[in-house]
Amino acid sequence: MDLTQKWPVPPTTEANRTRARVEYRLDGVQLELDAVDCDSVPFERGNPVRNFPSWRLKRHYDGYHWMGALGASVGFESLTERGCLIELDRTPGVVAVASQPMWIRWTTPDGPREHCPDYFVRLDDGHAVLMDVKPATQIKDDVRRQFDMTAVFAAERGWRYVVYDAESVVREANLRFLGPFRDWASSEELPRLPEDGLPLAEVAALLGVGSEGFAHCYAHLWSGALEADLDQALNIRTIVWQRSV
Repeated sequence: MDLTQKWPVPPTTEANRTRARVEYRLDGVQLELDAVDCDSVPFERGNPVRNFPSWRLKRHYDGYHWMGALGASVGFESLTERGCLIELDRTPGVVAVASQPMWIRWTTPDGPREHCPDYFVRLDDGHAVLMDVKPATQIKDDVRRQFDMTAVFAAERGWRYVVYDAESVVREANLRFLGPFRDWASSEELPRLPEDGLPLAEVAALLGVGSEGFAHCYAHLWSGALEADLDQALNIRTIVWQRSV
């Protein structure tokens, strides 16, 4: 996942200038601050500020996803959010992820507004990323305005704001299959592949004998050292190529 692809920050004018307060939970205590005072709060250590809604006959797509890179389970309330967490789990530099990290409450010329972003991500260089998850087809005008306001809020803190809008059942299934092989990555230098790649079975044969070669290949696909079109179902004929440096 590219966490540098930020949601565009609209220009701030007197007409759309807002004030905001932030409500969050840390070590089980509910706290509230003016936005200008929350820049250094360790939201990645916080507790969720809201529960996932439930109703009769609801399809339960919520739960917890184990993130192996972090050694922690993180909550999700849709399959798209679970897909986002899987992508974050294989994204270099991610050291912490918190679900439902805060309420942002604005005072605007049109009245009060509030929003609870989906995730707060801390990177190993100290940078923070605020994230929302919404399939692109569901980003209507009102949602777009909410995301615009959140982008301004994040920019004022020096944070990035990223909206994960992908929705690919096949890609998620591929990544869920590859995840358990993460520890099979070999420290040995990968053999040089042709520029146009090779079928997965041939790459596996270069990496080891039998099932061990496939395990190494899957591990490198998970880490991104090797690449393939993960929006198509993986099979032994899938073309695999080396990540461009």
